[in-house]
Amino acid sequence: MTALPTRLRNADLALARHDGALPCLAAVLDDDRLSELVGENIRITRVRYKPGTSVLVAFCRRDSGKADYGWALTMATAGNGKLYGRARSSEKRGGGIRLIRPDPRRWDDVVAVGGLEDDWALHKNLRWLGDRGLVRLGAVQRPGPELLCGGLLSGGAQVLRYKPERRLVLMAPTPGAAIVIKTASRPAHDDTERLFQQQLQLHGVPVLPRLGDAECSSHGISASTVWGDRDLAASNDHEGARRAGEALARLHGIPVQTEPWPARREDLQGQIAATRRMVAALLPALEGPAATVADRIRRRLEAPAGRGNAVLIHGDFSADQVLTSGSEVRLIDFDRAHHGAPEADLGSFAAVEEMIRWRGQADSARGPHTERLIDGYVQAGGRFRPAAVDAWAAFRMFSNSVDPFRDRTPNWAAEMYRHLERASELVP
Repeated sequence: MTALPTRLRNADLALARHDGALPCLAAVLDDDRLSELVGENIRITRVRYKPGTSVLVAFCRRDSGKADYGWALTMATAGNGKLYGRARSSEKRGGGIRLIRPDPRRWDDVVAVGGLEDDWALHKNLRWLGDRGLVRLGAVQRPGPELLCGGLLSGGAQVLRYKPERRLVLMAPTPGAAIVIKTASRPAHDDTERLFQQQLQLHGVPVLPRLGDAECSSHGISASTVWGDRDLAASNDHEGARRAGEALARLHGIPVQTEPWPARREDLQGQIAATRRMVAALLPALEGPAATVADRIRRRLEAPAGRGNAVLIHGDFSADQVLTSGSEVRLIDFDRAHHGAPEADLGSFAAVEEMIRWRGQADSARGPHTERLIDGYVQAGGRFRPAAVDAWAAFRMFSNSVDPFRDRTPNWAAEMYRHLERASELVP
């Protein structure tokens, strides 16, 4: 691949000029401009962009003394009716969605702004969490909608992650240990999740106890106690990485016929194509290189050597999905578990470790934790093909190439290019 073109250095402004259907795009991608519109000092933390259609951002208020989150949404003119409708609905239930016009002379250029309690996809489940869920989880002694969201957060809970219209993750104090509560926009299947948890425990996969009941699941709420000192990504404990490898081997060893999780394979072609389209939309200059890398990855993974036998895999495996406490580990976040190649988890772990290190000189995607993880994996009976690990690492590196934009990484265009370049090296 060639050097990063100079014209990509002002990527946000270039993107806004390119996407004329979203006249407020530049405003909602810029911390200072959005702060001016909102009237508060905010920092954008996450972006979901649909070219020519909408851009939805999460932001954190920087002067509140704690993580206080909100969101901003702008749509193409044809979607303004939705913004007006959501604002009216919010007002009727006591919410606070505001409609802001960056340019008073352009009536059709609208940005909707709201808080956590105004999240269109999450507000019903968050309301139920405040009314009933917190009591069921032991986080409060009595119910009450006033707990959400300001009351709950001022009472000691803190936001860990927020993806507008997708999920909110809180850490809340209880009379015992603190708990982590995840509220998703979609309900979960309680029976399936309980059976899956039982299978993990039966086969010796170290996981956290599952809190909540069927009512919680039907409202998209899951929870577990806070456990451990840190995650493996923040640790230099090689023994923890080895034990994580043992745990992963146990997961991959669960007989497929007894595994109750939905038996599906990921749509690799769909994921690769979607990433390729997004790279082209964000940085048209990288459309060609992205297409070349995408084709190499697709061919490598679709070849017999890339597929292999399907096992139960984590689906999003990395060091931050492994909690550590002394010599013990726990695997977390099985939302993307499915049937796939065992190398998919190993390659994912390796790629994410390299993204954190970003040394990039190695011939293969193998960092210190990855090497120990593989040692433990093999010692516990796991089997894999080394070449396939690099191919799956390239897939993870390529799939994550748009994350620097979504996460508002400074110099995101250069970081996207770096992801593509490294993915290309892994599948020469």
